[in-house]
Amino acid sequence: MKNKKTRYMTILTAAIALSLTSCVKDELFNTPHPDLGAVIVTTDWSAKSAEAEIPQNYTLRMGTEEQAASGIINTFKTLLPQGSYELTAYNTPEHIGISGNTATVGESEPGYMEPMPGYLFSAHQTIDVMADDTLKVTVPVKQLVRLLNVELTVTEGDYNRVQSATATLDGVASRIDIVTGERTTAAKSLNTLVQNGNKFTTSFRLLGIIPTASQKLTVSILFTNGDTQQIESNISDKLADFNDRTEAKTLTGELKNVLKEIVDGEDKRKPYTDDELVELMNKKGYQIARRTIAKYRQLLDIPVARLRREV
Repeated sequence: MKNKKTRYMTILTAAIALSLTSCVKDELFNTPHPDLGAVIVTTDWSAKSAEAEIPQNYTLRMGTEEQAASGIINTFKTLLPQGSYELTAYNTPEHIGISGNTATVGESEPGYMEPMPGYLFSAHQTIDVMADDTLKVTVPVKQLVRLLNVELTVTEGDYNRVQSATATLDGVASRIDIVTGERTTAAKSLNTLVQNGNKFTTSFRLLGIIPTASQKLTVSILFTNGDTQQIESNISDKLADFNDRTEAKTLTGELKNVLKEIVDGEDKRKPYTDDELVELMNKKGYQIARRTIAKYRQLLDIPVARLRREV
């Protein structure tokens, strides 16, 4: 009887000791992971443009650890030792590849990058993780791709003679750092102009422009008789703030016989030579060669300067 009582007291004492030990542990630590910290990330998409959609899936990177994410709120699955970490969120849209912190637009054909890649987003923030704690952090997401619409109207000539037309953009970025937002590697993008009566439209989705490069829009036209025409315009001033905004931007312009307009307004006692016409066209933003001027004159039935002279 005495042995049974002794065993009972021993078990009871052990149970009480275990209970006291558990109580002390709960009072000392705030989480089940006293040596590590947890992170819950909320992504703020309020700065995106109306035409862009929140991606269904994206990546969360904490230091060297990465995981798939979706929606607005995600718990980082890996518990982290106490310290500072670089938190980065980004998606991998269609036609854009991500390597480290560099996003690169793929090519649609040799020498030309894809004109309509998906929308790229990223967020970056330095965070401090504490052991035995759960850090809740909200990171603002930046939209890194912007839509550019081009709308051109034929105001002179027979637009029904146009068989096809394309638009090429020069001086736009093909790479961007998803952490710093730095845009690099000037490239070209080519897309087809869609005709609707006398209007021609196309669109580009761009990482942005290279501020140190010149932005040019070149319209190449193929006529039904096989003739071709190329119109080049410097649009650097129109895209100067392109990297500063996210909403769609629309460029409008006229496809007209600028050469005929210049010739019609010249002094007929001293008509412009082809070299002078080249210079005047360049000043209007149309980069054109002398041999092209001669070809345009023939297409427009404009004689050479000496035959246009009037006494």
